[in-house]
Amino acid sequence: MVRFDKINYFKKVPEKECSILALKLSKELNIPVFKIETALRSLGVSLQSDCNDDEYDFYKDLVCSKYELLDSYIIKDEGFSKNLDEQIRGFDELYIDTAPIIHEDWFLYFIANVIPVLRRRRKKLVILEKTFEELHGLKNNDLKSKEVRLRATIRPTLIKILAKRGLVKIVDTGSIGIADDHLVKLFRRRGINKDILLITQDRELSERIVLLQEILNKNIEIPHYSFLERLFHRHFIDEDIHKKVIACKLLEGGNLLRLYICPVCKDSYYDKILDCEGFVICSSCYYDIKELELEKQVKLDETAELEKEAELKRKSELQRILEEKEYIKNKTTVETKIKKTKRKIRIVVISVFILIFSLLVIFFL
Repeated sequence: MVRFDKINYFKKVPEKECSILALKLSKELNIPVFKIETALRSLGVSLQSDCNDDEYDFYKDLVCSKYELLDSYIIKDEGFSKNLDEQIRGFDELYIDTAPIIHEDWFLYFIANVIPVLRRRRKKLVILEKTFEELHGLKNNDLKSKEVRLRATIRPTLIKILAKRGLVKIVDTGSIGIADDHLVKLFRRRGINKDILLITQDRELSERIVLLQEILNKNIEIPHYSFLERLFHRHFIDEDIHKKVIACKLLEGGNLLRLYICPVCKDSYYDKILDCEGFVICSSCYYDIKELELEKQVKLDETAELEKEAELKRKSELQRILEEKEYIKNKTTVETKIKKTKRKIRIVVISVFILIFSLLVIFFL
């Protein structure tokens, strides 16, 4: 058995034999230069000829994946950590697809920041054997770029290290055929009893997951509870009835955005992870609806104003008619009184005349 020589193992290669990029990586990552060269040489990369300073972040990505050096990808922002925790804690199973794993260094940012959440919430990131098959196919695919092929080669090493630490669960579901179809079938079966989050860059697959959630929530069986369960555990009932199977997109810096489908225009879009159904109206349709509501409200206001003016006009006309009626009534009353007075006067005059005439007749007779 060969004895481990610690002194020679960590012995640095003389600077004149090292590339400047290797020295920079060694200084930042705090590991010997020869380990950096060993990691890259295993991928067929020679720092002496195959790289330049513009590719520094890419080769740092490869080395960190090889040795699980994730400290430089941790975002020291309490708000970001809290938000990531809130996004993940409500799900029973967290799946990640092939594309996010090899998309630049976003996967490293996500893993570095999600590890504390996984430990605290006692969860694991689930990766299918089908994903490993796809990574194996990508690393030998000449049609893909150099970055994709090298990441597809080195990422399984990081994933297996994380699996040994109990942070990643590699699942063999015996899948055959297209991976997307298999994921939908898998989530259709497991989504009945589990809340599932899928991280994928595939928009079409994400749309299928949103539709799947709607189907699951329509066909879910409502559990039966005893009187005591309903009395003392009321808050569990709604959670059991409503299940979540959602799809998110991985962004730069390890951020997640959830895919929604607008029920109005039927287009999909990405937004923050909200505790809601997958069918949420998009901002464009929202503003269109608001504009229509505003136009409708303006028309209603105009109609109300016209009705108000018509009502005022009607009341004014009614008041005029009443005044005319009152005037006619008063006029009629005065004329009647005058006629009665004249009649009385005539009666009195005639009576006096008759009396005088009677007296004259009597006197002369």
